[in-house]
Amino acid sequence: MRNVLAILLIAGALFASYMAPERVPGAQTIDSETAYAMFQKNVKFIDVRPERFVLEGKVKNAYHLYVDEFSKQKLNAIAATKEEIVVYCNGLGCPLSAEAILKAVGYGYTKIYYYRDGYPAWKYYNLPVE
Repeated sequence: MRNVLAILLIAGALFASYMAPERVPGAQTIDSETAYAMFQKNVKFIDVRPERFVLEGKVKNAYHLYVDEFSKQKLNAIAATKEEIVVYCNGLGCPLSAEAILKAVGYGYTKIYYYRDGYPAWKYYNLPVE
């Protein structure tokens, strides 16, 4: 029992200290100001969070494509490989957007923007949500 408790405490500490990478190969990291400018230009936003988070809100008009369901076919239905896309999740403690971006790069996407601060920052700045 003590071993199980120790493992749970260690795992909790590891996950609590996770920070999303500052950069993801194949993508340009953007801040909230840049993300909003891209939103105003109608660049497609892709929310890769689980549905339970999306039901609480998302960037207005963002496409929901949970990272575990992220496939070339599903991404192609949203955007062409040469089209600009912004990928986001739950901010600095969330690895999902980095994971999705690596998949998109593998599918041949070349104009990917990594909104590292994600939905929490978008909402904090009172930017359009639904």
